[in-house]
Amino acid sequence: MSAGRRVVVRRRPPALGRSSGLSGPRERLPDVPAIVGLQLRRALRTVAAVAGLLLGLPVLAAWVPEPWAWVALSVAVHGAWVCLAVLQLRCAERLER
Repeated sequence: MSAGRRVVVRRRPPALGRSSGLSGPRERLPDVPAIVGLQLRRALRTVAAVAGLLLGLPVLAAWVPEPWAWVALSVAVHGAWVCLAVLQLRCAERLER
């Protein structure tokens, strides 16, 4: 270290590859409440789909009384959970871009 004066850094420097915003026009900031609202609406749709699965499964199983139907329905429900989770994640990430 040199024996020179200490320099106080008042704010964090910009990340590499990004402008500081001081020399050019201000960067457009994302509209956070709008993004949160869109994500909330998407999450409510996903919750409605989950509720439909939870309520529809016993009704569907009552129509098909064979024992193999329970096995098929339980496997299908697990696949549906995975699909819903992936769709929810992709849609939330897309809305943030």
